[in-house]
Amino acid sequence: MAPHVRCGEGAVSWFAMHIQLRFCGLLRAGRNAGTALLVAAFVGSGFWGLLQPRTALAATTGSFQTTANPGGGSILTGTLGSSSLSAATAVLLRRVHTELGARPTVVQVAVNNRDHSLALLFTATRSSTPYTGIAIVTANAGSQAAGAALYDTSARFHTTVGPMMRRLQGMTVASASKTANGSSRRFAPPERLIPHAFSDGTGSISIPADWTLKVADGGSAIAVGPGGSAQVSYNMHFTGVDPSNPRAQMYLRTASPIARANLHGAVLPYTGDPVGSWTSMYQAMAKSELPPIHVTRSTSTGTATAIMSGIMGSGEKSVHFIAHVFLLPPNPNGMWQLTDSHVFVADAQFARQAETANAVLNSVRINFGALNAQQDAIRQSFQRQFEAEIANDQAQDAARQESTDEALASDRAAQEGMHRQAVAMENYSLDRAVVVNTATGVHSTVDSGFAAALVQGNSNYQQVPAAELLRGVDY
Repeated sequence: MAPHVRCGEGAVSWFAMHIQLRFCGLLRAGRNAGTALLVAAFVGSGFWGLLQPRTALAATTGSFQTTANPGGGSILTGTLGSSSLSAATAVLLRRVHTELGARPTVVQVAVNNRDHSLALLFTATRSSTPYTGIAIVTANAGSQAAGAALYDTSARFHTTVGPMMRRLQGMTVASASKTANGSSRRFAPPERLIPHAFSDGTGSISIPADWTLKVADGGSAIAVGPGGSAQVSYNMHFTGVDPSNPRAQMYLRTASPIARANLHGAVLPYTGDPVGSWTSMYQAMAKSELPPIHVTRSTSTGTATAIMSGIMGSGEKSVHFIAHVFLLPPNPNGMWQLTDSHVFVADAQFARQAETANAVLNSVRINFGALNAQQDAIRQSFQRQFEAEIANDQAQDAARQESTDEALASDRAAQEGMHRQAVAMENYSLDRAVVVNTATGVHSTVDSGFAAALVQGNSNYQQVPAAELLRGVDY
């Protein structure tokens, strides 16, 4: 049975946490979708940078270390003795074969050509027990490849993969913190976190007692460390208005300052580039208050989505950031969407706050049932409003049509009356009259004297008054 990931639980890392919300809607489609997106999470999670070969790893060919995960599962790490990605992957899979005592079968592969890396999902069966695992390999030219494999029984893998990812991150971050002279940057352990439920029941986040929760609803959150030392943002949304769109141009000409402020975004063209859009959006919204943004690393995680890291500003006031961004293209009105999750940590507080910020972001749990219900309620509200507006427009159209029909009928009646009166006047001036045979209903226009004699001498004839002249008969 293929494993799956539980949305909002067991976030793989503070990198992959950013892409979890984007993918979880697809994960609900079934377990097979979960296996595919689990590999995708590795590709976009930032583990590539952490697994770059370093002197802290053993320098001999095919050197491995196996670590048992306390909650279940095994973590295999090591150097793979080759700069070839395919050869290094083969070395790692042979080692997995040795460790498991069963040959792994590759189910899916995701390649990151930019970082010369790949992630693959594999299965194996040992003594009738199925196993599932993920392998990660990175191989840069001129250096030894490095890799890791995480595996457990298939029945348990979906619950242990998250803790194993976090444990692997801790192992590799410790190695990555080594400086050129071999010293290690010391990071303070994460502070004790206190859980806070979102006001609308769509999720929760845990923060230290001295942090401030700025946003906690609608499946989104913002938490700020003391004195602005750090900020954790999860699933925030911004609107861009493309000034090249004719409808957007009309909106910008007519919208009030309050309406434009409520956009929570900026007037920016849509480029489809998540990195450039993110930096432009933040700089435009902050105007001159935001220091220059220097993106030092970015990795595409799909169409119009990327994960990036870098520095804001310079010197003592610089801020380290990592962000995951995805874009939605413009609607017919020229409005496009940017969604971002990020961590900001001031350089001066990096050693003290980095692990805490990591823990805060990893603590986010989303109640997708409540979030979907909220979104459905919003959609239904808009639908009801839309339908009400349509019904009101239809009623107004019907009233206007009725008024028009009445006006036209009144005009026709007036025109008809004037025409009849004109015929009556013509008959009078020509000394004519209209008589009707009451027995047959036949109308005849005759000389007035003859009409008077006819009516007087025969009770079947009557003179027709002007108001009763018939159109198409008498005129």
